[in-house]
Amino acid sequence: MWYKNEIPNRIAMLWEYMKEDRPESQPFDYSPESLIPLWDWYETKIKQIPKTKKEIEYSVSKYPKWVEENIRKIIMKYTDETLSLALDISIYLGEVVIKYYPQLYWGHFARPKRELFVNKPVIMKLKSKLKYFPPSQTVFVCMIKSGKGRDKNRIYDLYRYWEDEFDPTKPSYWDSW
Repeated sequence: MWYKNEIPNRIAMLWEYMKEDRPESQPFDYSPESLIPLWDWYETKIKQIPKTKKEIEYSVSKYPKWVEENIRKIIMKYTDETLSLALDISIYLGEVVIKYYPQLYWGHFARPKRELFVNKPVIMKLKSKLKYFPPSQTVFVCMIKSGKGRDKNRIYDLYRYWEDEFDPTKPSYWDSW
């Protein structure tokens, strides 16, 4: 899988980029606690810029007419740098999970087609009905929240929240549904 082969390169590039801004930072050690300084730094990189008229019109064209008014209200977008760093951070988050829970692994699934994360890299083999953890979606949600208010522990706290799903010895919240 191409994605898995690129993981070491993406994490190395992320570390080098972070080190340029924060030379005093400790190298990534794949501990859950290493997510704190990483997120603290990343929150300074979250930026939005105005969409062009062409981008707004393209967005409008993709949706039904009845939502056009709401789509036109979305006039900002995240920068490419913000999104690229979020993706690399999601890779690192996934690797942190796998380090502490080696029964888990990167994978993807092709069915059912209507599933939100079909054909996307996820952490597989969770014990619950969920069956997978989507690091990229998790980081993107945290990115949006951090854009509204910073919290250097945001991704670390989320890791701790998901820990019950990673650990096969703990009962799963989702199994009670």
